[in-house]
Amino acid sequence: MSKKVISILGVIILIGGSAFLSFKLIENKPNPKKAIKEEKVISIKAQKVNFTDVKNDQSFHGRVNAAQTFILSSEVAGRITPTQVQLKEGNTFRRGQRLVHIFDEDMKAALKSSKSSFMNTMASTLADIKIDYKEEYQKWYDFFTSVKIDQPLPELPQINSNQERFFLASRNVITEYFAIQQSEINLNKYNVNAPFNGTFKSVRLEAGSIVSPGTEIGVISRTDVLEVVVEVEPLNAKWIKKGDKVMVKTESRVPTEIQGTVIRKSKIVDAQSQTIKVFVNIHPTTKSDIYEGQFVQVTFEGDIINNVIELPREAVMEGKYVFTVEKNALVKKEIQVIKTNHDSYFIKGLQNEDVLVEESVFNGKEGAKVNIRS
Repeated sequence: MSKKVISILGVIILIGGSAFLSFKLIENKPNPKKAIKEEKVISIKAQKVNFTDVKNDQSFHGRVNAAQTFILSSEVAGRITPTQVQLKEGNTFRRGQRLVHIFDEDMKAALKSSKSSFMNTMASTLADIKIDYKEEYQKWYDFFTSVKIDQPLPELPQINSNQERFFLASRNVITEYFAIQQSEINLNKYNVNAPFNGTFKSVRLEAGSIVSPGTEIGVISRTDVLEVVVEVEPLNAKWIKKGDKVMVKTESRVPTEIQGTVIRKSKIVDAQSQTIKVFVNIHPTTKSDIYEGQFVQVTFEGDIINNVIELPREAVMEGKYVFTVEKNALVKKEIQVIKTNHDSYFIKGLQNEDVLVEESVFNGKEGAKVNIRS
C-alpha cells in the first residue's frame, strides 16, 4: 500500500473519530434547568376609603378689567376746544362732565338763521290758517309763540286732516321744521359728555387738534364699576351661579378685600386653556385700592358636599378611573369626579369596604399583585 493511500486513510479515520467524540459529548451534556419566573409584586400606598363632608368653597386667580371701555371719536369735523376736563391720559372725570367740545359757533349761527326763517314762514301761514282752518288756528298760534331762537324746537302740533297736511306741506312748514330738527341733532354731536365716572386710558388728540368724522380722540374706562374675569374648569364652574356673592382680595403687600357678585358665566370653553370664564362685578369705593389691570384672588362660597372622598389627582386615571385592592390585587373601578381642587379631586362611586390606592401606579394593570406599604 502506497504512502499516499495510507495518509488519506489516516485523515479519514482522524475526522471520523473527532466527529464520534463530539457527538458523544453533546449527547451526554446535561439539560439546563428552566428558570422559574417570579411574579413581580408592586408596593403601593392604599387605605380604606374615608367619606367626608366638605365646604364647597373655591378660590381662583383673576384679573380686574373695566366694566365699560369706550373709544371717543368725532362724528363731525372741526377744531377741539378746551373743556373743564383736560384731554390727558390718566385724568379722571365725573358722569355728565363735558369731555370733548368741537368749535360750533358757526353751526349755532346757522341754526338760529334757520329758525328765524321758519318763524317767518309760520307768521305768513297763520293768517291763511285763521281763514281756511279756523278751528285749528289756536294750536298753531300757540306753537308759533313757543318757538324760541335759542331753544330746541317744540313738538309739532297734531295734524287732524289731509287738507291741513297738504296746506302745511305746500307752505314748506313741515320740511323746514324737520330740517331744523336735524340741525339740532347735528349740533349736539359737537359735544361729548361723560357717560360714567372714569378715566382717560389713552389720548390721541388734545385741545387745538383738527378732527374729521370718525377720528379717534382717545379711550375712556369706567372706574366706579369693575369686572373681574376668572377662568374656571368646567367641572367646578357648574357650582357657580349668576348672582352668587364672592370675596375679591388683591394680591398686594397690604391686601384690600371687597365683595363682588357673579354677573354672567360664559357658555363656551376656551380652546387653549379648556376653562370657562366667569365674570364678577365689584363697586370700588374711594377707600378701595383696586384698579384695572390688577391680579386678585376670588373666593366663591359654596354649599356643603356630603359623602365624598378626597384623592390626589395623580391617583385618578383618564379622569374617571381609580385602582382599589382586593385579595392583594389591583381592581380598576369607575368613579365620578364631583369637584377639583388645586392638587386633589373629590370623588363618589366607591363603597365603605373598598381599599383605595392613593397614588399613581407605574405600569399598573388590573390583576397585578400588590403589597400595601405602611
